[in-house]
Amino acid sequence: MNGIQMIDYSPAVSVKRDEDGRITQGLVVGDILAQNQALILQLYHGENKEYPAVGCGIEGMLLDQDPLYWRTIIKEQLEMDNQQVESVKITTTSIKIKSKY
Repeated sequence: MNGIQMIDYSPAVSVKRDEDGRITQGLVVGDILAQNQALILQLYHGENKEYPAVGCGIEGMLLDQDPLYWRTIIKEQLEMDNQQVESVKITTTSIKIKSKY
């Protein structure tokens, strides 16, 4: 799925002008799958005021001993974003997600 790319939670801007100096392009558009996954993983419930139910808050996973719970939460949140989740694997060093829109 294509959408507006973000850098540090702000839209990526790459201004292009025509020969008269008018702006013809500004926002960078591209694949947003990985970007949306990262946002969903980092956000806590209620942090996004438009969609307060969105977010996993994976910082809370740091001292938790229940990876099955976190795998379930991550999968549910990604599916709420209309992603078709094939797998979610949690290891001691990473979270690997296979999904698509």
